[in-house]
This record gives sequence, C-alpha cells and structure tokens, in this order.
Amino acid sequence: MIPVILVPQGAEYHAVSQGANAKIQVIALPAGQAVADFLDSTSIPDHSALLVMGLCGSLSSHLRIGELAIYQSCISFSREEIFCDRALTLRLQNHFGVAAVRGLNSDRVICSAREKQGLHEQYGADVVDMEGFAVVQRFSVAMLRVVSDDVQFDMPDLSGVIVDGKIQPVRMAKAMVKKPISASRLIRGSLTGLKRLRQIAADLAPVVLR
Repeated sequence: MIPVILVPQGAEYHAVSQGANAKIQVIALPAGQAVADFLDSTSIPDHSALLVMGLCGSLSSHLRIGELAIYQSCISFSREEIFCDRALTLRLQNHFGVAAVRGLNSDRVICSAREKQGLHEQYGADVVDMEGFAVVQRFSVAMLRVVSDDVQFDMPDLSGVIVDGKIQPVRMAKAMVKKPISASRLIRGSLTGLKRLRQIAADLAPVVLR
C-alpha cells in the first residue's frame, strides 16, 4: 500500500512534500472550488490510506493558529454532511492526541470575523476550508489541516483572488495593501500554519505506513 496525500497546490503542497516520507505520494489539488472538476477528470489512486491535508480557517475560539484540526465530518452550506473514514481518523486522533472536529465547506474565502462567528453558530462547525467537501464526496478519506487564521480578526478581502484553482498574485497583493495590519496578521498566521503542516507531514509515517 502506498498512502496518498491530496493537498492544495502552492505553498501548502510544498510544505507537505518537504515533510512527507518518500514512500508517500503527494498530489496537488487546485485551490478552492475548481477541485471538483479536477477530481472528476483525474485518476486518483484508490488506497485505504487516502488523506487530505492543508490549511484552514478557524470558526471557534477553541482552535488557534498553528493548531491541528482532524475532521470527523465535512458539512456544506446546504447542510449536507459526510463523515470521514472512521478507522484512519481514529488512528490520526490517537497519534496526535486531538479531538475530531466538523469542517465547513465554503465556495469563497471567509474574511470577516463576524461572519466566521455566525457560521460557527449556524452550522456547529469548528473550521472552514474550500476543498474538503468535494473530496469526501468522491473518496473515503481522512482529513487533517492546520489553522492559519483565527476567528477573532478580520482578514483582507480575498474575494476574487482565486481563479480557476490558482491564487492570482497581483489581486492578492492589491487586497493585502488595502488592509496592511490584517495582511501582516494573515502572513504570520500562514507561515506558522505552513511550518506546522510540514512538521505534521513528517510525523505521519507511523500512522499510514503500516
């Protein structure tokens, strides 16, 4: 068995690739909602140890930047909820010593602290991402992500930054310049999250190579 990790392309992919054991296959996914079309047109190996990794945003004061989120389930805005692979999720929980959470799927980047808090109350979700639900619809997977932005502060307005699964650098730069304090906080959080993501990838071998 060769375990497979699916991770959004770019910095998240590079962090996981740098940390993962050479026996683990790492596949880059488009960022955001383009992942659905990618999965429908790409052959993903059907393994019993299939993981999704990456960064996520916190919707709860209990999960702070740099903390690990292992998903119990993914829920959509339409309230469809799909549970992750139970056996692999439990192995990850036991290995890393954290409780499982519910992840909310969003079709956009959630930038407002008030909206994050509202989504937590509305859906009972602890974290939010843009790719997980599309994967769990198609495969039996475990999902572990690292928090890169918390629920207390607003982020720069990143709407329109992701196009066809890729982050647009010019649009990103313009959004960051408009809110320099929020941008600085986001950069620090992302760097912390990526460092932790790389460390977690390096620590996966005892869980998946067995």
